[in-house]
Amino acid sequence: MLALWLLGAFIGIVVIMFVGALLMKGLNYAIAIALNSIIGFFALYAVQVFWLQTLIINIWSIIIVAILGLLGLIAVLVLHGLGLFF
Repeated sequence: MLALWLLGAFIGIVVIMFVGALLMKGLNYAIAIALNSIIGFFALYAVQVFWLQTLIINIWSIIIVAILGLLGLIAVLVLHGLGLFF
């Protein structure tokens, strides 16, 4: 049941970010943000499953990773390691 909720939330986040980026910057930027959010979500999920089970995946961590890419993933992991967020 949790997996269905997580999948629905993930799809909603991707759609919202895609529409927002489409309205703000155009189609190329919207596609890049959507792809970054998909890759970032799966990267965060893989880190959570295989390495840090205490990592919390929420809207803010996905937005950070979607906008900043790999640097965002590193930032989320550093912030989690310091105990500041996530």
